[in-house]
Amino acid sequence: MLSRHRPARLIPLLLAAALGGCATMADSIAAKGTGPTQVYAASPDVVYKDMPRVLHDVGLTLVTIDKQKGLVLAQRGMSAFSFGEDVAIFVTPLKRGNDTQVEVDSKRALATNIFAPNWSKVILARLNQSIPSVSSMPAQPQ
Repeated sequence: MLSRHRPARLIPLLLAAALGGCATMADSIAAKGTGPTQVYAASPDVVYKDMPRVLHDVGLTLVTIDKQKGLVLAQRGMSAFSFGEDVAIFVTPLKRGNDTQVEVDSKRALATNIFAPNWSKVILARLNQSIPSVSSMPAQPQ
């Protein structure tokens, strides 16, 4: 006869399996070169100055801005439809003129969460409203 407590032993195993697809902020940073990019007719300083407002407007929390590394980190915690997301934004000055390339890499905290928004599109669209863009490139296949 089966014990009533055996299903309880499966809970840690099922939890580990479900959370095995978790992403971290480090995963977003490591994804550099795979996200969509946009080139803006502005200096990196203009992009950095506008980024806190853009992130606030789209509902993300600014974690840090590191101008030395050309990196902006943002995140959103758990909600009714998501376990949260981590976003790495790479700001790269270009040699031509005063242009700046912005790449946005967004990772869901739980890979199986299909309801999490694509923050790359949302952030670049919001940034386009305040800074003139020169060109865009879709995300590279992973």
